[in-house]
Amino acid sequence: MAFMELVMYLLSFIFLMLVFQIIFFEVVRSKAVKENNYEWFNNFNRPYSYTRTGTMIFICFICYLFADHSGFSTAEWFIYLLIFTACGVIADAVTQFIVMKYAKLRCRKWVNMAGNLDREFEDIKNQLNVDENYEVSLPRYDETLITKQYVRPEHHMSFLTVDRGVFASKFGTYPASTFDVEPYADKSEVMSNLSGTPVRAVGLTEKQQMPFKDGRMDLVFDEYANFNQNEMKRILKPGGILVLNQFGSDHLKEINEMFVPTMLRGTWNVSSCRTSLEAAGFEVLEAYEDFGYIRFRNLAQLHTYLKTAIPDMAAHPENFKPVYTKALGEIKEKNYFQLSTYRFLVVARRP
Repeated sequence: MAFMELVMYLLSFIFLMLVFQIIFFEVVRSKAVKENNYEWFNNFNRPYSYTRTGTMIFICFICYLFADHSGFSTAEWFIYLLIFTACGVIADAVTQFIVMKYAKLRCRKWVNMAGNLDREFEDIKNQLNVDENYEVSLPRYDETLITKQYVRPEHHMSFLTVDRGVFASKFGTYPASTFDVEPYADKSEVMSNLSGTPVRAVGLTEKQQMPFKDGRMDLVFDEYANFNQNEMKRILKPGGILVLNQFGSDHLKEINEMFVPTMLRGTWNVSSCRTSLEAAGFEVLEAYEDFGYIRFRNLAQLHTYLKTAIPDMAAHPENFKPVYTKALGEIKEKNYFQLSTYRFLVVARRP
């Protein structure tokens, strides 16, 4: 292969990769602008470093293997493989460098803003004090009042919660026998929160089942906990009531969209819940939806909320910097950062 021919081959390779990477860059840039993903733009403030050598060698080897079936064991075949692989790695490295320079020019305003927000976040991330003065939209339904319509003094009732017994402790008007099943919390902590109430704290069995005999419960109230409709059907008496208060898949969607690809996000809403229950034989009696919002005026308010809503995120804010810098940017622009909330309630009767 002549030297000039090799140069032309390499330049052609670079040109084609550059075209495709710029198109891809523009698509991702548009999405980042729409979502105010400042951390994505902040990547262009970092020094250029090529880290895809191994990946490109593998890709080039596979492509060459499928493209040339002649003489796998000949010296000429291996020489051309090395040349093809080297051209692929060089072309990819050059293309990435050019795209990075293009991005810095194309998105100068966003890149500079992202750098400023990143530095500001680093300065204040360890000084985020408790601030519970964030704004929450008014609820569209009251799960406690709805549930109490079905409670009778002689009933056997169980809560299924994930808040260490706090919700059950505030319910009031308990029937004769009431339990709170906490799948994950320490039982002593749940018992402490339930002190002064007749509610007994219990956990799941070793087989991760509800700790009740078949047909034992008149009413089960699930407050934001995962559940199995067949297990609920097992423990409820015929005619027993199941109340499900759930967060849907659109809850905090601004955060979910930043970390979970669309194709991997399922749909969980009042419609899919109703379908699931009816498939298990339940009769749906009532259903409600609540589309709301939470507004934060500073990062301390967001951080305080995340301590309860997403504890892992609040415990390691540096690992979730896109959320915090996005919030910081929108607070500067609009004086608040808003998260969407979505929950729904379904009341169903066991046949």
